[in-house]
Order: sequence, then structure tokens, then C-alpha cells
Amino acid sequence: MRMDMGQLVLEHEFSVPRPALWAAFIEPEILTEWFGPEGWGVHLDTCIIDPRVGGVQQFVMHSLEDPTQTSPVQAKFTEVREHELLVGEDGPHEMTLDLVIEMRVELFDVPGGTRLKVTQSPLPVEVIETARAGWESSFNKLERVFAEFI
Repeated sequence: MRMDMGQLVLEHEFSVPRPALWAAFIEPEILTEWFGPEGWGVHLDTCIIDPRVGGVQQFVMHSLEDPTQTSPVQAKFTEVREHELLVGEDGPHEMTLDLVIEMRVELFDVPGGTRLKVTQSPLPVEVIETARAGWESSFNKLERVFAEFI
């Protein structure tokens, strides 16, 4: 059975400088405060991030309601430009139907802050809107983290 594949692209502007947004993706103590949609979390003891080409980003998201429900991230960085670009490949593993999914995180200066562009592909077309909603929920959590600390 052939699955239709697509690409998720989303953008969000944050009123923080690029180094602060960069840190939110590479510092385990910050990432674990916001990553995952509402109702999901990441325990710091599962989080390893080595932001260099060949380095890893590993953690386990878990449902706050049912901690046995988990979603692991096991990515390897393929491109890194500090404060500008993180590219990683996640998979293959069971949760991604044996796909290797590329994720690009790009940061751009804008008046008053930073624009974040996230691209994930290939994704089965039927999960793209769910993934978009999950990222947007995560960005809302990140906005709250920034509001609390900046």
C-alpha cells in the first residue's frame, strides 16, 4: 500500500532575539519546559542534545495524563549553523512507519524578534494537520516560557 507523502512548513514569530530562540532548541533545561503539545511533556533525564553535525537530539515525550503513552525523538544533526539553522534526521523507528523524517529549524531576524520556520518531511499527508496543531500548541507553551523568563 502506497502512502501519500507531504511536507509540513510552519512559521511563528517570537519577540525574543535569535540566541534565546536557539537556546530553546539546544538547551535541555529549556526544551523540556515547552516541547510537545499541551498535555505532553519531556523529562529532563531523557533529554540529550549535542548541537553539532553528527551530534544527537534524543528525548521522550510522554502524555501527562498517561505517562505510559510516549513518543521518542532520536535524531541526528546533519547541518548546524549557530543561531541560524538546525537540520536533523529522526528515525527510522516504529512511530514514523520506518520513515526517516528530516526536520529543519530556521531562525530569521525580524523587527522586534525572531521568525522561526520549521519544516518536516516526508510526512504522511494524513498526519500533517495533526503535526501542525502539535507544533502550534508547543509554540504557545514556548511563548509562556519566554514571558516568564524574559
